[in-house]
Amino acid sequence: MIGIQDWVQDLLVSRGALVESEEGGGIRAMLPEEVAAKLGAGEWLSLDFRPRPGGDDPAEWMERMERLLPPGLLVASAQVRNPVPATQVDAEAALSSELAIQNGIWRLIGISPGTATYLFYTFEYTVESDDRSLGLVTACFNADARSVVSLPESFLRGVRERLEETAPAADRDTLARFFPAAATAAQAEIRKHAARNEESANRRLARDIERVSAYYEGLLAQIEKRIGRCANDAAAVEKERSRAQATVADRAAKLEDLRRKYSLRIQADLAAVLVVRAPVSQISLRMIRKREERQRVLHWSPVLRALESPVCEHCLARAHPLYLCERMHILCRACWAQCPGCARFFCRACQPHCKCAAV
Repeated sequence: MIGIQDWVQDLLVSRGALVESEEGGGIRAMLPEEVAAKLGAGEWLSLDFRPRPGGDDPAEWMERMERLLPPGLLVASAQVRNPVPATQVDAEAALSSELAIQNGIWRLIGISPGTATYLFYTFEYTVESDDRSLGLVTACFNADARSVVSLPESFLRGVRERLEETAPAADRDTLARFFPAAATAAQAEIRKHAARNEESANRRLARDIERVSAYYEGLLAQIEKRIGRCANDAAAVEKERSRAQATVADRAAKLEDLRRKYSLRIQADLAAVLVVRAPVSQISLRMIRKREERQRVLHWSPVLRALESPVCEHCLARAHPLYLCERMHILCRACWAQCPGCARFFCRACQPHCKCAAV
C-alpha cells in the first residue's frame, strides 16, 4: 500500500510545492499561492500523520488534497529518464529460486535487455463504522510480460526521482483488461487493513453489548421482584408482564442499533492510473509439461531485483506457484483445482465447468 505521506508528498511536488518529508509520517512544505488557497492553508504547511496525540487526521487531509486533482479519473504516463539498460542477471539462478512450476519444467533460451509497460491502479477506500478512516491501495501489472508486481510502492519509490511525463503509453483496452485483476488485488489488500478497524469495532461492540445487557437485566430483575410482591393482584401482574415484554423488545432494538453502529461499511473507487515505461531484463524460456511445450518471456525487474510472477490466464491473479494444463495455459492454484464431484483436475481457462457438471 502506498501511504498517505508518499501520496501527499508526490501531489504537492507535482503542483510546484517545495516539500521535505520526515521518517514516520511528517511533511513540511512551502506552497505556491494557488495551492495554499485551494487547501485553505498558509504559505508554510506542516503535517504529521503519525498515530500520536496532536497528529493530523489523514481522512481530513485526503479530502482537502483532492481539491488539487482534476475532476474525473486521472490517467498519467511517464517513463524513466535516461534509462540505463537493465543489468545482466543470472537467469538460471533467478528462475531456479523464483519460478515454481508445480506440474512441469522449464528450459532457459536466453536473456536480453528491454523495456516494459507497467500499469499502476490506485484505489481510494473508506472504512466506516462508528468512526471513519481513509486510505490508498495500489495494484501493479506488467502489461507486456503479463505479470504482477508484488511491491508496487517499492517500485515507485525506486523510480520516482527519475520519472518524466510522456504521451499515453497504454490504450484503453489494455487498461480495461487488467482492471478486474487490479480491483480484486486491491480488495484483498483493503480487507487486510479493514481487519484492524473490524477488530477495534468488535471490542467496542462487545463492551457496549455487555453494558446494555447488564442494564436491561437489572430492569428485568426489578420487574420480576415486583411481580413476586403482587402475585395476588392479577391486573398488577399483567401490567408488569407487559412492561417486561416491552423491556425485552427495547433491549433487542438497542442491541440491533449497536450492531448497526459498529458494522463496517467499505467503499473503494479507482482514483488514478499511472502508466510507466521502465527497463527490464527479458528472460526467454520454454515451459514443458509431458510432451507439450510453450515458449514464454518473463521479466526480471532491476528496480525490485526480482523475477516477476506471471498472471493466471483465467483470473489474472498471481500464478505463484503456477500450473500448466494440457493446452499449456498458465494457471494459479485456484484455477487448476480438483472438481469436488469427480476429483478430476481441469483447467478453468479451457472450460468454465467440469465435464461431470458438479461445478
